[in-house]
Amino acid sequence: MSPGGSDVAYIRGLAHGAVVGTVIGLCVAPQEGRRTREQIQSIAIAIRDGAQQVVDTARRVGPTAQTAARQVGEVVGNVRDKVVRRRDEADEGALISVNGSATVR
Repeated sequence: MSPGGSDVAYIRGLAHGAVVGTVIGLCVAPQEGRRTREQIQSIAIAIRDGAQQVVDTARRVGPTAQTAARQVGEVVGNVRDKVVRRRDEADEGALISVNGSATVR
């Protein structure tokens, strides 16, 4: 999955597909109406509980993921600054060796 919430969308789509498929299967299956309704109710409860677990996990992991993203952004910024500094130093060194003397830019 790619960043930006597509995992949640995938899980949501998977859950919706499971619910729709199960309900259709139960509705066309030859059995007593009361038993079918009980099965639909138990499946709905199981899906609700599963969805609640996903929400709880997202709430628990969310702050950690945000902190990690911020820290990675800081590290990337520091590395980028160092690369730019080294490139500038290399450019300056090349200019000095071409001219044979130190020049200030």
